[in-house]
Amino acid sequence: MSDSFFDKYENSLLNFVAGIAVIMFIMFGAGVLCPLLILLAQQFVGEFTPKEFGTLFLVCIIVMTLCIVVPNILIVRGKPFAAKINLWNIYFQLVCYSLLLLVFKHEFKWLFLSFVSFPLLAYWLMQTTKYNAFVGFYEALSKDPVGFREKLMERR
Repeated sequence: MSDSFFDKYENSLLNFVAGIAVIMFIMFGAGVLCPLLILLAQQFVGEFTPKEFGTLFLVCIIVMTLCIVVPNILIVRGKPFAAKINLWNIYFQLVCYSLLLLVFKHEFKWLFLSFVSFPLLAYWLMQTTKYNAFVGFYEALSKDPVGFREKLMERR
């Protein structure tokens, strides 16, 4: 597999920049989405106490963090199917932002919804060959670590 990686992709630092940028954009989009969803729930249910708001926020952040961290750990461990989980996370964020666009009533609605650019940027980067090389690098590394490192050193 290590030969096919070098045949398919050009190994460069930009591959890792693209991979880390995807992770960061997904995290930024989710970080803004969590409080907005709680504010949307307040719009329908009524005002939450600070304790209720904090508890909901903490639960939402923990769930979103696990949904982001676990797939990316799997990618680094050489499981390329986890990139699809990142894609589902992006789709979920886009659906939530669309829902907020239609239903959310707030004075700064358009400022808050401008953060939809984060999942859109993550989606765009996921479609590039740089991100595919990032995923392929870790897949090839996990299949034959010693052989892959030898090929990597030969290419230097």
